[in-house]
Amino acid sequence: MQLFHLFKASLSQPEQLIQARNVKTGKIVLYFIFLSFILTIPSWVQTNQLLTDFIQDGQEVAQNIPDFEIENGQIVPEENAESFIYQTDSIIFTFEPSGRITPSEIDKRISGSTLGISLLEQGLYLSIPLYPIQFSYSQLEGMNQDTFKDVILGLQSVNPIVLVMTFVLLWISSLILALVYNFLYTVFGNLVATITKKPLRFGETWKVVLFASTLPTIFFTGLNLFNIHPLFQLEAQLGITIYFYYLSLKTISKKDTL
Repeated sequence: MQLFHLFKASLSQPEQLIQARNVKTGKIVLYFIFLSFILTIPSWVQTNQLLTDFIQDGQEVAQNIPDFEIENGQIVPEENAESFIYQTDSIIFTFEPSGRITPSEIDKRISGSTLGISLLEQGLYLSIPLYPIQFSYSQLEGMNQDTFKDVILGLQSVNPIVLVMTFVLLWISSLILALVYNFLYTVFGNLVATITKKPLRFGETWKVVLFASTLPTIFFTGLNLFNIHPLFQLEAQLGITIYFYYLSLKTISKKDTL
């Protein structure tokens, strides 16, 4: 049975999925890549949305940067400049050259995918989740409001190569996730096959549960795409996959597994 027909069977006729045990390894790898590609879609869409939000918020922050200059390794604000914190959905911009806020205090304000950009007494501090960066003002000698604004706006340009690399990284993580999921499905599938006295080889079970996982993978990926993440999603995927696997086992006799 060809991959396309097995794909159709995985959506409406799970009893036929037992035929997947005879599919060649090369085609199984191809189908595995296909499912991991589906898993990548929600995170890819969400990443693009984050980039879009960052571009819009960066333009908003750039309009609120006060006048300042960096001279002799120090930040020199304009005479009437006041400290403030400006927050958007994706960026928290802090202007506090008087030293009343420390980088650790900035980190406490950062959550999720929010980026912190701070002009503090000690230097420029970028609070990036899991990877904070600090630049001393001696490294930024000569910078002023205009050049800093250019840097902020420059971060808004997203190179197509960066988008491709982001997708590849997300896809690799989806491959690993799909590998772990399918191993889990296979372990439970072997248990069910043993209980029903229709044991298959590990590799055969791997192939069948891979196709049996298609419908729950597509269904929950669709929910995740709309930012809906049900409780016990993994358990539900496991239950549906193993049930479809069980239905496919019922179509064979004991002698067929020998």
